[in-house]
Amino acid sequence: MNLHHLDLNLLKTLLVLLQEKNTNRTAERLNTSQPAVSRNLAKLRDQLGDPLFIRQSRGLKLTPKGEELAERLPKVFEDLTEALSGEEFLPEKQVGVIKIAMNGFLIETHGYQICEAITQSAPNVTVELLSYSAKTGAELINGELDFAVSYYPLDVSKELRQVPIGLLDFVGIVRKEHPLEGATVSINEMLKFDIGGLIIPEFNHRHMLLADFVKTEDYFRPKFRSQAINPLLSSVRNSDLVFVAPKSLMNTIDERQYGYVEVFDIEKRNEIKVGLLYNSKYLKSEKFRWIESICDSIIPPDMIK
Repeated sequence: MNLHHLDLNLLKTLLVLLQEKNTNRTAERLNTSQPAVSRNLAKLRDQLGDPLFIRQSRGLKLTPKGEELAERLPKVFEDLTEALSGEEFLPEKQVGVIKIAMNGFLIETHGYQICEAITQSAPNVTVELLSYSAKTGAELINGELDFAVSYYPLDVSKELRQVPIGLLDFVGIVRKEHPLEGATVSINEMLKFDIGGLIIPEFNHRHMLLADFVKTEDYFRPKFRSQAINPLLSSVRNSDLVFVAPKSLMNTIDERQYGYVEVFDIEKRNEIKVGLLYNSKYLKSEKFRWIESICDSIIPPDMIK
């Protein structure tokens, strides 16, 4: 369609409606009435020549055109706001949704802390915490996600910026009264027991990294791998399985049921860096420097960039 025929005043309503998929919640966020939102939606449908939403029993579903707009429109508004604003960036003035992808360990150990720090600084922001997946890199590039936190470095597009923000110490999570509980052992000593590990997309999805560190004539094969933590913890509770995980996971699980075994490795291969990923076009953005400082302060220790 010709952009000159589009009432651009309706786009703010559309932006919120695409996020909420509910006219009542959209009206609340815009401080207007539900009938006013419905009237604006009718105008948008007429001007865009597309229904945008299809009503279902559980709410509104986006049409393909609606999905395309939901993907692109938030970044259009963000870029326009940044271009027009000559003011200092202030988190407390931020509105909208911040979408974060984190890998399976980090979402459990540091997800709440990062989300809490963001909402404390920016109380009018909604935070959505999602699982890191094979699609995360593309979603960061096309604007579906704001940033991601995973291990560093990852093999990702040059369109993405990676910044080290912390370091995790890996141990073996075991059941209480496990023969190794509380001990400090070498990797090969730990391998006398069955090993379990979490599958992290784009990091160790092909094979468990521990296999690269084993100095033994025997071929290493983990007993159990999963993309979710709970099945691994269930296996730990009911067997002598050693679950290789960040030590910080102990802060989120029941210490009455679980202990851990330290791993001594002179090469410190049991330490893994954590990185923040976001679209390189936001390199000079105050918003992303704010996000980076939050992540940097929550995941210790301070890293040399």
